[in-house]
Amino acid sequence: MVTVRAIPARLRRSAAVAALCGGLVLFTAGVSHADAKSAADKLLSEASFQTNSMVSMMVDSCPGGDHGKNPSGYEKFAKQGNEVIKQLGDLRVALAKEKGKPGNFEQQIDAILAGLDGMVATLKQNCPGGAHGKDPPNYGALLVAKQNVVYKMDIVETLFE
Repeated sequence: MVTVRAIPARLRRSAAVAALCGGLVLFTAGVSHADAKSAADKLLSEASFQTNSMVSMMVDSCPGGDHGKNPSGYEKFAKQGNEVIKQLGDLRVALAKEKGKPGNFEQQIDAILAGLDGMVATLKQNCPGGAHGKDPPNYGALLVAKQNVVYKMDIVETLFE
């Protein structure tokens, strides 16, 4: 997978490079600071909503019981999701307060991305069945939702380079 970080910085900053997100095209060159903060706030809000959706979609996602049952690692997964949502909120607040990007901006982004990776890893093969367990039936949707949040984080990071 190619992420924005894999593209050389000078290319990311060029007017020819655009990031597409939710039908909104953001050109990273010539974007005013106020516009970048507004776009980042919207993207971080959407990322929080999507992370919350990731937690919700995995409730009772394993076969069994009357309406399904939670994967064996669900409590840890939900705790990780809540931490990612808190980190996204903290980043929104930090961006709103600062005139530029916060001093620990990259570390905050990295912590969010690591939290998302941890969430997905926690539920890998966490339903009963098979030699080592099975992935929840909607595990693919979880991966897609995670990737959508990662793309939003890549765009937020690019806006402040």
